[in-house]
Amino acid sequence: WRDARPASSAGGIQPWLDHCAVLVPDAREREHCYDVMAYRVQHPNQKINHAVLHGGLEGCGKDTMWAPMIWAVCGPQLLNRGIMDNDTVSSQWGYQLESEVLLINELREPDAAQRRAFANKLKPIIAAPPEYLPINRKGLHPYMMLNRIFVLAFSNDPSPISLSSQDRRWFCLWSAAPRMLPGPAVSLWNWYNKSGFASIAGWLHARDVSKFNPKAAPPETEFKINLIEHGMSTAEAVLVDMMNERRGEFARGVIGSPFYAVCSKVSTDMPIGTKVPPAALLHALQEAGWKDMGRIASTEYPTKKHVFCAAALTHLNKSDLRRILEDAPAKLSVVK
Repeated sequence: WRDARPASSAGGIQPWLDHCAVLVPDAREREHCYDVMAYRVQHPNQKINHAVLHGGLEGCGKDTMWAPMIWAVCGPQLLNRGIMDNDTVSSQWGYQLESEVLLINELREPDAAQRRAFANKLKPIIAAPPEYLPINRKGLHPYMMLNRIFVLAFSNDPSPISLSSQDRRWFCLWSAAPRMLPGPAVSLWNWYNKSGFASIAGWLHARDVSKFNPKAAPPETEFKINLIEHGMSTAEAVLVDMMNERRGEFARGVIGSPFYAVCSKVSTDMPIGTKVPPAALLHALQEAGWKDMGRIASTEYPTKKHVFCAAALTHLNKSDLRRILEDAPAKLSVVK
């Protein structure tokens, strides 16, 4: 793409700031939005290593809030703007990737069987590395394009994507604002087209983003925490609760292979009909912050076992971890 940034101007932008405050009442989250917008406008050669997911009620004005940033980057003709949906994410063609701003409308995972697969599919687009993305054009030889895309997704669904607690790729917002009334919406867009777009572009060009780190993980939000919790399967959610509360098979703070045996034991604590595959157990361990201590053996227990332990027990040595795992009494040293 070629730079399509239009000329900007100085002027008041209070109508837009008021609209942003309605949609994003949390000042910390709103300031991050401003920084992301300004950095994208000022630094086309730099990659922002996270995407923005803005969810909310239909018609509340999410697109209206981000429209000035898109105008400031793509101009009135909206050049260098790509549009993608759930279907085109999996397309073999890369036309949408030939853009500076990539919009994903109505973001939503296909179905429960594809949990997290959708988020994983988007990771190489959202962040660099990879420094280059493969672009396929019908009838032409594929080529590699520099990865500088900024991804902005919208959704009306309260749980559009499954994220892990270790995610560093999404800044997630939820707007509880009601649908915009026709009168104020028309008034705001009339002001945009008269002078607002250019004035907001000028403000974004002038905003100080020297302290903004485009490579850093985005701030946590309440909406993202909810997405992480909702993204777990029933088995994973129950297992995480058991681990955090140190109940049942996790009371000792240490578990070890074979994990199919652990899954069999904890299945009695699950709702009727809920299966516990080893993959669910391993993911729950990660979500609960338990540490992978590797395959451990000791003088007493020479057969190696793959061991996980609660974060509070990582200071223990291998022998102590194996004793806890085997439910053996701790050896006491005699003081004379």
